[in-house]
Amino acid sequence: MYLRLSDLDYQESKADCYLTHPARSEDTDDVLIDVANQFEFTKKDLMVWVKATRSWNFMKSLENYEVDISDFVTEFDSLRVG
Repeated sequence: MYLRLSDLDYQESKADCYLTHPARSEDTDDVLIDVANQFEFTKKDLMVWVKATRSWNFMKSLENYEVDISDFVTEFDSLRVG
């Protein structure tokens, strides 16, 4: 099953995370979903990451330049165990 942009719809959080980051945009959502699908994330995996403080820190580290596919690949690759 592939993730869709609509999987991010109606997700709420008051914490500092990807969902609340001011640099989040349609473009970053597109890249996020594309890479999450490449990594075969489940919807649960995706929701854990987008609501985590780690996702806020990831976006904050990219504030000075445009988010690229390789940024998300590097981030998600670092989440792999083993």
